Amino acid sequence: MKTFKSFSLGYLFALLFSVPCLADDLQAAIQNGSVNGNIRAYYNTREYEDSAKTDEAAFALGGALRAETAEFYHMKFGLGYYTAQDLGTNNDDPSKVNKRLGSELEVLGEAYLSTTIYNTTVVAGRQKINTPFANAGDAFIIPFTFEAFSLKNTALADFTFEAAQINSIKNRNSDEFVDVGIWSSSRYGITPTSTSGTTTLGASYKKDSLSAAFWYYRFADLFDMVYGEFGYTLPSVGDFSPFIDLQLLTQSESGDELLGTVDATLYGIRVGFKVNNSALSIAFNNVAEEDNSFNNGAILTPYNFSTSPLFTNNMLTTFENVDAGDATKITFNHKWNAIAFKVSYAMFDYAQAVDRNATDIDLTFPLDQWQPGLSFRYRLEVVDADEASVEQTNHRLQLQLTF
Repeated sequence: MKTFKSFSLGYLFALLFSVPCLADDLQAAIQNGSVNGNIRAYYNTREYEDSAKTDEAAFALGGALRAETAEFYHMKFGLGYYTAQDLGTNNDDPSKVNKRLGSELEVLGEAYLSTTIYNTTVVAGRQKINTPFANAGDAFIIPFTFEAFSLKNTALADFTFEAAQINSIKNRNSDEFVDVGIWSSSRYGITPTSTSGTTTLGASYKKDSLSAAFWYYRFADLFDMVYGEFGYTLPSVGDFSPFIDLQLLTQSESGDELLGTVDATLYGIRVGFKVNNSALSIAFNNVAEEDNSFNNGAILTPYNFSTSPLFTNNMLTTFENVDAGDATKITFNHKWNAIAFKVSYAMFDYAQAVDRNATDIDLTFPLDQWQPGLSFRYRLEVVDADEASVEQTNHRLQLQLTF
């Protein structure tokens, strides 16, 4: 099979370059294509209150280099190369190194073919996906990418329709793509089992002050998920613009039911207001407790690490895959010119897991005056609780150049 593939690829390229017009068109597509990427220097620490745990720290330098051809017979070819290198700066004791950044890591995270016809873009191959519960989660050096077939249609004004079939996933600190069934079953502590993948269908609407979205996910042989969200900005009174957002999520077992019974429900509401460059909001999420459901009825998100759209999510603290319960979060945002500042405080009252609170700060400084595309970002989360086992302080510092 390997010999056949090599022969087929060789024959294809020989055919392309043996026809002068095809070769010329391909050369033009490459020359007129686009190149972009980023360079990141990143430092991350985790300091634990529990003396039984070892504090972690890590530095990495890396980023992405992406290239895409111009259109070539209605098609485009794209590649995305990613790397993360610790440069020998981290502790020699592996237990003291935060492994989430990656080290001596190189991976072809994107390698795809795309075509756009009649307001419909189809992408096949290794790619970044941007859906509520399968996304890049680009919080460190290298994002999640997926081997998938995806489709997006914008033929109707104000509407976007999307679909995807996801077959494998690459973790942020890995150079390997793993079958999504094996990934998910391993993450949930059951026998690693290959599945037929994950299917997603989505429809979203946005016009003026109103937005709405509906998503369906089938995590084959694990569970089905339906997610909906709604947002509305009320008429402004001077500079005062109030808004309200709602979300609802349900999950139930499917196929071979590898997780047994899955019966999970979440609802959320967020209200707030914007005044000039500031915004203040308060959000609430509830996850219903279900004794007979996997993980007590917790919301299951195989590909998310605090990166789903749940209103009370924080940098570390979340309902994702944890437990049932209630959470409340207060958030303040402000911008000074291009400087962005966000601070939030969230309280999680879990049904069985240890209750905890999370204080988050997120500050981004553009440094364009020294170099276009240069920025500095600092993120902090302090988790406190009645038990030291879950308390920690997490610092994330990122210097980034985009081009």
